[in-house]
Amino acid sequence: MKNIETKWLQDFLTLAELRNFSHAAAVRNVTQPAFSRRIKSLEAELGLNLIDRSKTPIELTLKGKQFKTTALSILQQLDDEVNRLAGSSFLGRHTVRISSSHSMAISVLPKLHACLFNPTLNTQLSVVANEVDDAVKQLIDGKCDFLFSFYEDSLQVAPYRSVYLGRSYLYCVSAVDEHGKPLFDPADNDAVPSLDYTPESYMGRALQRANRRLTQNTVCTSSMTDFIKALVMQGKGISWLPDYAIKDELAAGRLQILTAREPVPLDLYIYRYHSRLHPTCEAIWSALSKISPIDGLMSRD
Repeated sequence: MKNIETKWLQDFLTLAELRNFSHAAAVRNVTQPAFSRRIKSLEAELGLNLIDRSKTPIELTLKGKQFKTTALSILQQLDDEVNRLAGSSFLGRHTVRISSSHSMAISVLPKLHACLFNPTLNTQLSVVANEVDDAVKQLIDGKCDFLFSFYEDSLQVAPYRSVYLGRSYLYCVSAVDEHGKPLFDPADNDAVPSLDYTPESYMGRALQRANRRLTQNTVCTSSMTDFIKALVMQGKGISWLPDYAIKDELAAGRLQILTAREPVPLDLYIYRYHSRLHPTCEAIWSALSKISPIDGLMSRD
């Protein structure tokens, strides 16, 4: 067994956060030489280079990024157990940290309640919804246990693991009038108002890769799927919306798919680091793996 001191782990996590030896040493209330020795002792005990000291500010190596998740998990498990024994934890619950894109947090995570809210696991969820790129960064920086997002090349290889949730589609849709007919249809008028995703957003990039467009009459752009959906429902124009976010509206006839524009596929995934997580996180991961892909994720064939 490795002879690793918990203070070394705390040192390492502080350094990973601040990316500066002097600042991290000050926060840890030790001299910089002593702090540097403790980081080197941790690396020596692990037999790994965790820090790329050639960069300014310093950066974690690939192994360092992996170990950051491990260090967080070790300290959290230790803290949980100490609190449990002392009777001071919140019902002995372990916090599972989830990062997700906005639209998946609203429309996909609730479908996974049986896995995420299993009472036998006695967990507490902490869900942070972000723009896709920000949500991905949460995982890369070791600030979450699981990431719910879309296909990402960089996350399909080590040091990451993934579970495929299923394929969704971006459909071009319009609100309907009192007779159930689309308010707008580009098949009849190529100048109908359109609500576009910003080019730098994930959805915007996906549409650009697929060479899909709405019309030249863009009246609003946003990176937020739910904001665009609200405007479409208000009859402000047509837009692309993921089927998982509009399943109820399609079923109720409040939205209609416009066949003048071909749908764009989106593959949904859960990501994590390879490093072993807290037992409750591992149990959730196992449960999610067994239900993949999600039944009923797609609203239409």
